[in-house]
Amino acid sequence: MTKHTQAHLTRTIELSQPTALKQRTFQQMEYYMGAKLIEIGVDPKSAVYRWSVSRKHNQQTWTINAYWGESKENLSHQPLTGTDLIDCARANAEHGIKITASLCGYGEDISSFQQALNQAGDHMGLDIETLNDLISGSQNLRGRHGIDVAPDTASSL
Repeated sequence: MTKHTQAHLTRTIELSQPTALKQRTFQQMEYYMGAKLIEIGVDPKSAVYRWSVSRKHNQQTWTINAYWGESKENLSHQPLTGTDLIDCARANAEHGIKITASLCGYGEDISSFQQALNQAGDHMGLDIETLNDLISGSQNLRGRHGIDVAPDTASSL
């Protein structure tokens, strides 16, 4: 039997959903991926994760990819390019350029990452001067903090 070395989880959400609901979906995806890895005997901390975000009409599709073992080793030899690079960089931009470059397959080669990101942006008609240019309100969910506002009971608003 073939031993798996990667897992993928995708969720599609409406862009009109409240930010708190998007944040909860995001956290659930991270939790479910970790639980699935534990279930199959993989330490979630040993895996490498790549997020991608795509938009179609009024929906966003989020995908979390986990790689371990042989797949993890091959990631460093396969840096992302084009729309895959833009999606990965956008999904991880808030972590800073070092982590984002590594998650997009460029390891510690920041200059190659920036060059590839600029080329991908030019090809797509995007002006990407810094990594922060990729962060938009609907995609910058991890760093947001706030309070939940909800009724005390189901019948009391």
